[in-house]
Amino acid sequence: MTIASRTTTLLVLGLSLVTGACDDGPGNPQPIGPASGAKQGVLVLNSSGQTIARFAVGDSIQSDGAPIDLGGAFDGVSVGATATHAVTTVSEFGGSRILFADLESGAVTATEFPEPEAEAANPSRAAFDAAGAAWVAGRRSDAIYTAVPGEVTATRVASDVGPFVEAVLPSGDELLALDANVDDDGGTYAPLGPSRVFVLDGTTGGVTDTIVLPAAAINAIDAVLVDGHLVVLLGGTLDPLTFAPTGDGGLVVVDVAARTSGPFQPLAANGVAIEAGADGLVYVTSTNDFVETELVSFDPSAGSFVAGPGAPLDPRTPGGARIQCWAATALEDGRLLCVTFRVAESGRLYLLDANGTGLDQQSSGFGSTDLLLR
Repeated sequence: MTIASRTTTLLVLGLSLVTGACDDGPGNPQPIGPASGAKQGVLVLNSSGQTIARFAVGDSIQSDGAPIDLGGAFDGVSVGATATHAVTTVSEFGGSRILFADLESGAVTATEFPEPEAEAANPSRAAFDAAGAAWVAGRRSDAIYTAVPGEVTATRVASDVGPFVEAVLPSGDELLALDANVDDDGGTYAPLGPSRVFVLDGTTGGVTDTIVLPAAAINAIDAVLVDGHLVVLLGGTLDPLTFAPTGDGGLVVVDVAARTSGPFQPLAANGVAIEAGADGLVYVTSTNDFVETELVSFDPSAGSFVAGPGAPLDPRTPGGARIQCWAATALEDGRLLCVTFRVAESGRLYLLDANGTGLDQQSSGFGSTDLLLR
């Protein structure tokens, strides 16, 4: 069994046992007051809380309006955004839908999938292109779709694309479809081989290239695109009997223009989340035991870790307690943002200096699984 979106619930339950027990609580937070200088908008997706929380970050973290309610069937784990809208998805267990949230009014609209897979497409992570259209794969339907906010039904652009596409990332006139390459038809979700990146024509939907990742690159769960480099996070596998992480996750950098894959970069852990920072680095969280998470940073242009496995970043609350980050990113000036996952109580959004020392914090919501700069 693998740690991909079909077992996100398992991973969430495992880590919730820990993040509820670790000391990442209030500590000695700084007062929340008007921030000086420019502010960065931040969205936090709360999977179990079924909301999108909005924040503005300057010298401190401030709430930026009431959380957006995504509805009782929501079970997504990631969010994308433009200046005006956020996008997320509901899995086949909730009826397979794309949700668009108006970031000004808070209104949420649903886009359905076309027949015959309308309720069983099992959509992947969604991402916007430069024109404001969202792109999403059907992990069950093996198809790729596009939709714009307010559209009733998504348009199928491509069919028979990979056995389990986890994300579609627009790249200029092309689409990059990240295929975990696992057996969902047989119900085992066992790897069928290394993960792959299908390159599609963004207009016709035809596959123009296939980039096969290294043999160790098993179970791709997410990716970010930074300056022509696609950084792929490999979730790794779980022990089939104990469900313990086997520690075989990692990163691979794909040069999109050259259509080449770099080497497998081991995390010595199972991958959890990947985010692109505004400072040009990529931030990755991982776990070895469902008890603690590790936060590392990676330079896509150099193809190497900055703070890597064995010498990770050390995020701490303003009171000095260790923070178990579910996901993290960085502002342009290098300061870090980190969210923790909790189900019994609200998680926290932390503002940290570049070394991981706590500066400020706010309640983020229940079950925070993604954060996004906007």
